[in-house]
Amino acid sequence: KSFMDYPRVLIIGQPFNNRHGGGITLTNLFKGWDKSKIAVADSGHMMNDVTRDVCDTYYQLGNEEYKWLFPFNLIQKKYKSGLKSFGEKSVHPENETKNGIRYKLVNKFFYPFMQWLGIFYCVIRIKMSSQFRNWLTEFKPEVLYVQVTTRESILFVAELIDDLKIPVAIHFMDDWPSTIIKTGLFRNYWRKKIDAELKVLLDKVDLHLSISDAMSVEYKKRYGKDFMAFHNPIDTGFWLPHTKKDFAINKENVKILCSGRIGQNGISESLIEVASAIDKMNRDGLGIKLHIQTSTRDKSIINRLNEFHCVVFNPFVNYARLPEIFSGADILLLANDFDSKSKSYLQYSMPTKASEYMISGTPVLVYTSDLAAVSKFFTEHRCGYCISKNSEEEIINGIKFLIDNEEYRRTISNNAVNTSIHKFDAMKVRNEFQNLLSGLAASPKN
Repeated sequence: KSFMDYPRVLIIGQPFNNRHGGGITLTNLFKGWDKSKIAVADSGHMMNDVTRDVCDTYYQLGNEEYKWLFPFNLIQKKYKSGLKSFGEKSVHPENETKNGIRYKLVNKFFYPFMQWLGIFYCVIRIKMSSQFRNWLTEFKPEVLYVQVTTRESILFVAELIDDLKIPVAIHFMDDWPSTIIKTGLFRNYWRKKIDAELKVLLDKVDLHLSISDAMSVEYKKRYGKDFMAFHNPIDTGFWLPHTKKDFAINKENVKILCSGRIGQNGISESLIEVASAIDKMNRDGLGIKLHIQTSTRDKSIINRLNEFHCVVFNPFVNYARLPEIFSGADILLLANDFDSKSKSYLQYSMPTKASEYMISGTPVLVYTSDLAAVSKFFTEHRCGYCISKNSEEEIINGIKFLIDNEEYRRTISNNAVNTSIHKFDAMKVRNEFQNLLSGLAASPKN
């Protein structure tokens, strides 16, 4: 595609980064787009660690757009509205904002209490400020790509669509609509209301995208719309030179690696269970270490994991080093929690790391409910060892089986590499995705 052909796209709700699944997926889908024709608008607290190789125009939705009712506006962190300029200093992880006592009080107690009372959903709005309108007039977007996960973002995007009158694609990464409201005094009222508002938004959207085939099937039933699945594609040229070739395992020094986000996103209890099982195995003479590589700073889960002898926290590394790190492990762990909230939230998700794990050639151990899309996928393609019972005994048997069976490890590795090339090759997936968006822009709204 020549640069002349790219429509100007405005992305709402997810900046580009190399730290989180959404940002990595976005990067791999939009790579190669004409940089002068791509821009992101998102809230200040999402603007940490943004990358600029694919897009360098970021509009920060700040206090001109985010409106909190009094007195809640008094405790909100103030973010400046407008285009972000990037100096030498890059804001590092979430530490900058996540450490203080204020952060803990607001996020651990105040917000959850407001959500429980049912007032959280009506004290915040995102409004079109004159500054944002002026910038939109200058940028002249021809197509909108949105990810929404909150009531205020649903309402804001619906307003934006009416205002801009350009074609829109929406992309779901997790099944957040089914878990957005689980508890609280007015949960049934808010669940129905937000569901109705989301349906209104989905009616305004031209292209509906999901993260997995399982999500597409479920959303067709739920919302009556045809969803196309776009999962994180992989740059095979970047990964294949490092793909695992040697499958020997030294039982006195077995390295199991879990990479990615952990904590209050449905990936905590399952990790604790695996760590506990490994400590038990090590008491019987094995030497297994569970390496965890994460940008998460959630002290509650990190402290609990640190109590296990087998757990090692790896330093966070540059994305470019992941291929050698993944293929250097003996087993890669993909674990989701088994409680009902986690199962609902992650049921239709395909974690960003799934395709990266597969192409690395390191055998994958999947510990999650058999209802999960990721478990179904690995089972169907025979490209991982799946444990779908919430049981320490099953974990121990699974790890032992993998360690003892080199031929089996080689087989699931080959299947995984071939499946990832066939299904997730970035050139193929990216072309399809970018052609769909370009096609949208070419068929303007009535």
